[in-house]
Amino acid sequence: MAYSKIINLTTSHTKLEGKLGSKKNKLALISPFSLVLFLTLFCLIFATLIQSEKEESISQGLLQSLVFWQEGFFGLLDFTLQMMMILVFGYALAIYKPIHSFLRKVSFLPNSPLQAVMMCAGITILAGLLNWGFGLVIGALLARFVFLAMKEKRIESNPILLASAGYLGMAVWHGGLSGSAPLKVAEVGHFMQGQIGVIPVSETIFSSFNLGITGGLIVVYFLTLWFLSFKKVNYEQPVYSHPLRPVDHHGENYLGLVLGGIMILLVGWKVISQPELNLGFLNLNLVNYLLFGACLMAYRGLSQFTEAITEGLKSSVDIFIQFPFYAGILGMVTQSGLLELTVGYFIDNSDSSTFPLFGFISSALINLLVPSGGGQWAVQGPLLMEISQSLGLSPARMVMVFSYGDQISNLLQPFWALPLLSITGVKAKDLLKIGLWLFLAGFTYLAVFIYYSF
Repeated sequence: MAYSKIINLTTSHTKLEGKLGSKKNKLALISPFSLVLFLTLFCLIFATLIQSEKEESISQGLLQSLVFWQEGFFGLLDFTLQMMMILVFGYALAIYKPIHSFLRKVSFLPNSPLQAVMMCAGITILAGLLNWGFGLVIGALLARFVFLAMKEKRIESNPILLASAGYLGMAVWHGGLSGSAPLKVAEVGHFMQGQIGVIPVSETIFSSFNLGITGGLIVVYFLTLWFLSFKKVNYEQPVYSHPLRPVDHHGENYLGLVLGGIMILLVGWKVISQPELNLGFLNLNLVNYLLFGACLMAYRGLSQFTEAITEGLKSSVDIFIQFPFYAGILGMVTQSGLLELTVGYFIDNSDSSTFPLFGFISSALINLLVPSGGGQWAVQGPLLMEISQSLGLSPARMVMVFSYGDQISNLLQPFWALPLLSITGVKAKDLLKIGLWLFLAGFTYLAVFIYYSF
């Protein structure tokens, strides 16, 4: 696992290393790479069956399906790099030493277990809405720091509840500024532009639809955490490993500060000089550009910036490996006729009032197999958009419906929780106990809201 490299164990903790290693080995059975291979095989079987009817032979159908997979394998290279960058820059900001130190100071503010959980959830959700990679690491660090601070103040707190609160950034991220699906469709030249055109973020992320549903979802999470704080939960004391090593921001020069400042000022000048742009110009490329500039300004020196980015790149290995397989799957399902056949089935068995709810539920389920929101959008997005258009549904709203389904089942998805489990020391089965309650509350709210919004 790429994330295992962020934990540095000392030689005096050999027993602890063995325990953590065995836990990671169990989680490796459901590794993201094995899941994408399973999904590839699953789609290959159905594509072969459909293609064999055209080729009049199973072997010819299999060969043709593999050709479709190979031709599509590098069809999402730009998207792959975009998703790697958004995680790497978010990660680099999270290990920025002043932010790391700030979290330590803030962790001593709560004076009760409930305050501790609510503060941890609030900061994590805000960070997750800004950037999912940033929120992922910030939440894990904060959950650990708060528990240790409460312990030092001799106030009993629940580390499992704190860890769950520190994971909520991944349960709201797709409605925030780094949401891969809404940002992708806002980009000129995206892979579905011929099908749905360019959809500005003013109609997705910053729409009243998303602001209302995301705001309500946050309230639901807080109410659920409040309820769970009164519930007696048995847990084992977490076994801690060392947290992420913060990177010092004091450099030998200010070249990074100057360069990053120029990058951000250029965007500011563009916004001021072209007021007609509004929010329509925001997309994945611009978000990554701004994050690039922010990281340069934060670290000031180029050597410190490079060190932080190098650490972040280790966390992006799974995206680098997975996305070509998602692109291959997309090539298979579109060229073999599998996508067209599936679209026809749901057009015959759905209507405009029921399909949004189905799209939300299917997105949540598929996310359990495809833990990458960007990869899932590449595979599932064309299908959802095709059906939505045939039923006369708003493409912008359906992009957000997909996003809500993708983010809510992260509460049951162990893949993104790996860094949090390592940093906080909690066990996956304990985190799932709380995550299940948060999932049920959030899923119910979203399902009801979506059903009555179309």
